[in-house]
Amino acid sequence: MPLRLYYRPSFKRSLKRLGHEQRKIAGLILESLAGYYSNGCNLQEAQKIAPRFFYKQLRKPYYEAGVEGNIRVVISREGENCIAVLAGNHDQIKQFLDSV
Repeated sequence: MPLRLYYRPSFKRSLKRLGHEQRKIAGLILESLAGYYSNGCNLQEAQKIAPRFFYKQLRKPYYEAGVEGNIRVVISREGENCIAVLAGNHDQIKQFLDSV
């Protein structure tokens, strides 16, 4: 069964703080994540959507995904559910990880 992607209210709030171009990048990250999850976590499939897509574990249960620039998306994995927690730059993600 493929992983499912959900969004926390904190993620939606973090998107509002981004500029137009940054939101477009976050959308591309989400599109790539959907391709990644729906194809059994196949990185090559996600890179067909965005060639520079990356996905890495920060610390359990948090993962980071990105495609370009300085915008990243933090995901929390809970079984088959993946929850988008935050969209932001490196400093915002570091600040989030220091607070949890």
